Amino acid sequence: MALNYTKYIFEGRSGGIVDSRLTSVPHNLFGIGHTALVPPWSDPCLHLHHESEEFYLLLHGELELHIGGAHVNLRPTELLMIHPQVSHAVVGGDGQIEYFGFRAPFLNDKQVVGELPSRNPNSSGQTERELAADWGCRIPLTEPENQNCWLIGWGAARHPSRHLILAYLNFPTRETANAGIGTRLRMHYHRESWEYYIALKGRKTLQIEDELVNVEPGEILEVPPMVRHNIYRREAPYEGFTIRVPIMSESDKVEDDR
Repeated sequence: MALNYTKYIFEGRSGGIVDSRLTSVPHNLFGIGHTALVPPWSDPCLHLHHESEEFYLLLHGELELHIGGAHVNLRPTELLMIHPQVSHAVVGGDGQIEYFGFRAPFLNDKQVVGELPSRNPNSSGQTERELAADWGCRIPLTEPENQNCWLIGWGAARHPSRHLILAYLNFPTRETANAGIGTRLRMHYHRESWEYYIALKGRKTLQIEDELVNVEPGEILEVPPMVRHNIYRREAPYEGFTIRVPIMSESDKVEDDR
């Protein structure tokens, strides 16, 4: 019988977490890296990814990046999306850094394109540029419109992506955390998509086939295609992410209560 799910631990760990090069992940659709409160660093070279979209989700500290010719300051609870073919590098930061790095697809498509340019002292205003630009976007997760919705993806998602859909969930009370569960959500599976549930605060419980599985803070739950599952309950306050790869049509989701 195929494994119904896999759990990964990110709390206190730095390095690749969901990584086809290091674990038994059977695909290269998606990868997750994590740093566990490390000092700021600087990349010596600008690089780009030919096909992959890259995401920086900052939890603690501040990161400064050089992206597409401009400097961008990333602050806690902000998500940065960088399109393929856009040169970028980490310039530095402040405080102890905890962040996730997502990449979709997870390919060996990194190319070094040059050295970091010297900082123009008159370019500090670039750090406050528009949140969306030709290189990608910077998404503040503290804004209510960016919470409890399909934030990145296709269709009704607020920001388009060709490779993944991502929702940021922030439920401060039990009533909000479990609103609609049991009536709106039903057992289902995905024909081809993989789903990842990342818990930052509180606990999420899923029913996977005939088993109730808890996702605790600091854990990532991976649900493969063709595995029946559903959200059973959330403990409040709850904060976390749901990610689905690859992006498929609505026919990928099949309700199956049996």
